[in-house]
Amino acid sequence: MNRPKDPKLREKLLERAVHYVLRNGVGGLSLRPMAKDIGTTARMLMHHFGSKEALVTDVLAAIEQGFAQRTAAYVGEERSVGFTVSRMWSETSAPAMDASLRAMFEVWGQALVHPDRYEKLLQWLTEPWIDMLRRRFERAGHPPAKANILATLAIGAFQGLQLVRLTSGDDARSAAALKTLMEWLDPVSATPRSSAARPRVRKRSS
Repeated sequence: MNRPKDPKLREKLLERAVHYVLRNGVGGLSLRPMAKDIGTTARMLMHHFGSKEALVTDVLAAIEQGFAQRTAAYVGEERSVGFTVSRMWSETSAPAMDASLRAMFEVWGQALVHPDRYEKLLQWLTEPWIDMLRRRFERAGHPPAKANILATLAIGAFQGLQLVRLTSGDDARSAAALKTLMEWLDPVSATPRSSAARPRVRKRSS
């Protein structure tokens, strides 16, 4: 007879596993060393999570949920798309979030190499965020097809610039690039040019 799963124990194991992944990454991850480190056994991890891939997926889901909770306070506000993305950038660029982002990108690479093992993970790495921004662009007056394209561009650039930031260590350059992108995508949130900075239009001589 299979031992029944204990939801509270599973939650504790998942919390410890998250901290383990943030410290050690997922490259070469093995259940035995992880289990020893977090005070359990590999058999117990398999019992509660089913496989190493399922455990890693749940770890990333927990990290993602934490990020979603941090953004929930302002994502629903009736502000510009630029405001939403700028706040997302501020939240995810904080030094305390770097370990989470590194783990996310590391697992993302594993998921691309082994999509059959991480099918669930690939479904929510980008689509929920694109869908969230798509609705914001629609509320700003863009038709659905264009809103979907703009949201895809914004999220793709956002995630790519986070990767550039982490690999280059140049926070200011990546932040400036994102700001420029949002000024293109969302004129309402762009900083207006002063009248002195506006290019003059020459009148054609008659």
